[in-house]
Amino acid sequence: MNYMDKRILEKAGLSKGEIEVYLILLKLGLSLVSKIAQETGLHRTNIYDTLEKLREKGLVSYVIRENRKYYSSTNPDKLLDYIKERETEIESILPELKGYMSIPRSESIVEVYKGKEGLKSVLKDIIKEGKDYVVLEEEGYIQKVLPYFYPQFNVQLNKSKIKVRVLTKDVKNIAKRSLMQIRSLPKFLSFPSATAIYGNKVAIFVWDEPYHAILIKSKQVADSYRSFFDTLWKQAYS
Repeated sequence: MNYMDKRILEKAGLSKGEIEVYLILLKLGLSLVSKIAQETGLHRTNIYDTLEKLREKGLVSYVIRENRKYYSSTNPDKLLDYIKERETEIESILPELKGYMSIPRSESIVEVYKGKEGLKSVLKDIIKEGKDYVVLEEEGYIQKVLPYFYPQFNVQLNKSKIKVRVLTKDVKNIAKRSLMQIRSLPKFLSFPSATAIYGNKVAIFVWDEPYHAILIKSKQVADSYRSFFDTLWKQAYS
């Protein structure tokens, strides 16, 4: 593999430690901290701090298997979402970054995003998917948590002509747009978080600080959630 100028990633806002961990995860796929330490030579304490910073930037997620955390890098395309002003430089190394990836993309994957930037990464992915989607139990928190991002998000949805159907208990709290349909859930129904189903993905948003988004990439899971939504949609009222 050709030499890659890591200084480009530094200019994009990543520290040297973040770059080393990020590249190792791209090459290895799902990995325990012990394996990352072995490959990078970094101290485990520093690795935990670095992984947390990468998670906040939406560049790393983890999966829990048998009570152990396995970390993985997210798709390198998310670097473009993280810092748009470096888009040209990042695009020049994307093919090489993707060459490191060893995780089979056909398997079900669960990614955890933290903080407002993590929430934005998942919402931008809805736009990138470019398909109509549905939302269960959104109560207007997106406007409160991301007041400046949300209007831009709606503009992009309308520009891409992406339609959305929303089921909520409180219709008045939802910011309407032209391509949105809203129906009310019965008052006795309650769900702990907002859920968006788009393409073969299910995104679960936790709007309490420090804010989290759990992204499930699985056709079977997405189809199951969508079927559940459609059943509720038929019973809901406008």
